[in-house]
Amino acid sequence: MGFQRSQLDIRCRIDKMLQRPRNPHIIQRMLAQEKRDPDPNYQIFLPDPSNLLEIHFSVHGPQGTLYEGGIYHGLIMLDPDHPFKPPHIQMLTPSGRFETHKNICFSFTAYHPETWSPACKLRDIIIGLSSMFDATKEVGLGFIQNPNPSDVVECREKSRTYQCTQCSANHSLLSSQ
Repeated sequence: MGFQRSQLDIRCRIDKMLQRPRNPHIIQRMLAQEKRDPDPNYQIFLPDPSNLLEIHFSVHGPQGTLYEGGIYHGLIMLDPDHPFKPPHIQMLTPSGRFETHKNICFSFTAYHPETWSPACKLRDIIIGLSSMFDATKEVGLGFIQNPNPSDVVECREKSRTYQCTQCSANHSLLSSQ
């Protein structure tokens, strides 16, 4: 069962990689805006410049929470019809709050197209996700219910040395910035 599922996951990823955005200029403008006006709370990475649909990000844990001091790495998978359809979002590093490599359900994701606005930018999505770290009453797909504080602290400490092999994000360098 696990092997079949991983084959299906690989096939889905290949299918997604072969897709091209229908509005690449909009995504390129959004990425350029992020570069011109960076937010100190997160950083954007493009693992493959020829694939504008897959964007990595590293976000600092929210201040005043158990997550503060951690840096958490995630993935935004834009729909080929972006910005007219919402993305899927996954966390790639453990945080104690979100499951890794599973789509997360909150208002800026494909699980809620009724609340999506084409005016939403990457910044809105990442800040929206960041606000969910300490919102323990929020539950849904991809959330860990009742996060264990000792797990959160352990994940926070480990997150500072994470290096992504796909996009070259290096949290050791980010934590010193």
